[in-house]
Amino acid sequence: MQLEPNSEQIPSSTQRRSLRDKLSMPAWALYDFSDTIFSASILTLFFPLWVIAKAGGEDDVVFSILFFNVGGDSIFAFTLSFSALVIALTSPLSGTVSDSINRRVPLLAACVISCTGVTAVIGMFGGLTTGLALFFIANFLYQTGLVFYNSLIVNISSEENRGIVSGIGVGMGYVGLFIAFLIFRPQVAEHGEQWAFIPTALMYVLFASPLLIIVKDVGKRHPLNLALIGDAYNRLYTTFRRARSHANLFKFIAARFIYMEAVNTVTSFYLIYLVSIGVFTRDEALELITWVLIVAFSSSVAIGFLVSKFGSKRVLGVGIVGWTCFVIAGSIVDSQIAFRVVAVTAGLFWAAPQIADRVLLTRLAPEGQVGEFFGLFQMSGRLSSAVGPALWGVTTTLLWDLGELRFRIAMLMLAVFLGVGFAILLMVREQREESDLTAQQTPIPSA
Repeated sequence: MQLEPNSEQIPSSTQRRSLRDKLSMPAWALYDFSDTIFSASILTLFFPLWVIAKAGGEDDVVFSILFFNVGGDSIFAFTLSFSALVIALTSPLSGTVSDSINRRVPLLAACVISCTGVTAVIGMFGGLTTGLALFFIANFLYQTGLVFYNSLIVNISSEENRGIVSGIGVGMGYVGLFIAFLIFRPQVAEHGEQWAFIPTALMYVLFASPLLIIVKDVGKRHPLNLALIGDAYNRLYTTFRRARSHANLFKFIAARFIYMEAVNTVTSFYLIYLVSIGVFTRDEALELITWVLIVAFSSSVAIGFLVSKFGSKRVLGVGIVGWTCFVIAGSIVDSQIAFRVVAVTAGLFWAAPQIADRVLLTRLAPEGQVGEFFGLFQMSGRLSSAVGPALWGVTTTLLWDLGELRFRIAMLMLAVFLGVGFAILLMVREQREESDLTAQQTPIPSA
């Protein structure tokens, strides 16, 4: 006699789907854990210091031609700026293609795996020029992946809890950063900055893997082909052609470009700034940033709750005001105690722009065009990353004779961008816009 299987022991497809739904949000948040490790190690901490250390004794002919008589901070600034510019030009198309094929997870996987390989080999061969070229490629892959990752928030959350989910993700990022920092710092102190690159790559792919395995694209998926890429170009063209219909959304993207110019520049250069003005040694500056990150982690989940309760635009505005006060104070104070008070206080609102603005975009973007507008969203951030470091590099180079004062002037100028970005944000209405897809399907009435 054939025994009937115990239905309680064999999970049904509904049960498996329910389990996957429960795990999707933690898996998505864990990606923030992984990408913040990459961002901090490669964009903020160890790679910039590696560039400065290598620039002092570099004898590569190509390097000498490209970066003759330029300081290490400016070398990193110009490379980061050029990388950001290329990313800005490609991000909108990446987001539109992801909408067309509805396969964001495989596209993200391709970026993560490729970025991991490139990051791991930075510094293994060639001179500083080769290292900068590999950094350029790794940053391009990392930033392109963020277009697909941010778009996936609509798959694993609802409008009611999206602020909380975003806050948890950013909070997980700070946890990952702090853990990696504790592991990396003693080893880097002993073996040099290059030691951090392989562990950074491995931790990035390891903690990104749950998202790539668990989170699924929703809806019908389409294969990637030339016709769909052409369609993506047409859709992007239509979006810009109907810019007046999206005036409110483009106003938000313009505001983001301006205030993120300051946020991205501070994030990339704050460690260099603390060391360059002579108030902190490298180890003291790293310790201060550690405390800032601890406070930022503690406040990020609370910021997510505030976004869900009071709205993303309000929280974003308060965060920009806080950043403005931080930048002004940071350009003026001149003692370690004052810097510690200012920096740790800044940790309370450090993550507010990152948490609130991606939630705000999901409330403004038309249905069926979330990936496309996240591409434009990423474009604004990358353009700001191109302008900010370039402005920093030009300022500190032109004002070379002023010594450490040139760094304070470069920092103070960022407050202007934060103020202008805040003023434009005030004009943004928090409402969803009509889809271009709907508009294309609506017949035009005859005259």
